[in-house]
Amino acid sequence: MKNCAVVGAGMAGLTAAAELKRAGVDVVVLEKSRGLGGRLATRRFDSGSADHGAQYVTARDAGFQALMQETVFAGHATGWAPAGKTGDDPKNEPRNEPWLVGLEGMSGLVRPLSEGLQVIREIRVERIGSTSEGYSLQTDQGPQGPFDAVLVAIPAPQAAPLLEAHGKPFGDIAAAGMQPTLTGMFAFEARVPLEADYLASPHGDIATAVRNSSKAGRGGAECWVVHASHFWSRRNLELEREEIAGRILEFLRTLAGGTLPDVTWQSGHRWRHAAVETAVGTPCLVASNRRLAACGDWCLGPRVEAAYLSGIAAARALLEPS
Repeated sequence: MKNCAVVGAGMAGLTAAAELKRAGVDVVVLEKSRGLGGRLATRRFDSGSADHGAQYVTARDAGFQALMQETVFAGHATGWAPAGKTGDDPKNEPRNEPWLVGLEGMSGLVRPLSEGLQVIREIRVERIGSTSEGYSLQTDQGPQGPFDAVLVAIPAPQAAPLLEAHGKPFGDIAAAGMQPTLTGMFAFEARVPLEADYLASPHGDIATAVRNSSKAGRGGAECWVVHASHFWSRRNLELEREEIAGRILEFLRTLAGGTLPDVTWQSGHRWRHAAVETAVGTPCLVASNRRLAACGDWCLGPRVEAAYLSGIAAARALLEPS
């Protein structure tokens, strides 16, 4: 294998790309968005920023711990200990684990992985074709390739249409279940009258409410990010972004006792595939020729670390002799 295309520049895709590059493979990463990190996402506004995807990461695997330590030492991440944290996140137990956040936004957590990689942004892969010369990618900007191998590292519902024509084992992608999340981001003129900086499941319509400005490097404005529950998000998935923000702001107002400071900025976001509900249960999916693979958190579970482990597994599977 001399070259490989990686579809997706989230934690799984960039982890796999960096692993392949270290092995001497010529790698190109294709990402449909403007930024890196996937759900490690941050929205900028005039007086600050809002992490509207994953709020933090924890590290249990030795390899992921080493990567996070490197990221901290490089100045791209730091710890976060929100004051008055309330509620339990079952997927992040035990509660005494250190929480890490990226600098100056959550995508800082993948910055060391992306260094030295060729990344093409704002390009959407529409089809993966197989030819005598290898794999070709049909994109919204024309064909790319040929490539000796292709690794798909995007959410399961987006990966399935690209891989369904390539047979086993990619039919297993259908076993993955992912939940949507609607998110509201808000900046205020003054402090919101809540003591806790992080509230998990404070009532039925909210999954988490976070004082984002309590994290380092987020600017001076009082800023909150509120993730609606999966149940509410499913029922309201097609709301316009302005209405998403407006409805979720009222949830936050109720949580704050009925009164909020004046809002200086707000935005809504729709994550159609936000969190893994049911994982496939294997680190990655690899074709019998070991030249086509799929990976992501949906392989192992609803944690950023799961995406890292899946990306490592997929890269190493492609590097094994066929």
